[in-house]
Amino acid sequence: MRLIDADKLIDEINDEEFDTHEDYNKIFDMVDDAPTVDAELVEHGEWLICSDGYYPYCSKCKNEPQGRVMTDYCPNCGAKMDGGDENAEKESN
Repeated sequence: MRLIDADKLIDEINDEEFDTHEDYNKIFDMVDDAPTVDAELVEHGEWLICSDGYYPYCSKCKNEPQGRVMTDYCPNCGAKMDGGDENAEKESN
């Protein structure tokens, strides 16, 4: 699998004129030639609270955030704090 810039591809397709069935082969060539984008895997996690009810920690790396501040991303491992891996599946659908 390769990730492409769909917006650029749609712009290119809209700029072309397609009159015959053979012209649609241009679309396949355009998809093949479409520039790819760099993407990184996003780890998803959530802030959990220790059994003492006071200290938060990351569900991925198990480290506490500095100053016990629960941010949108874990400052230790970079996980996106949006509810864990189950939420990642919901976002992609």
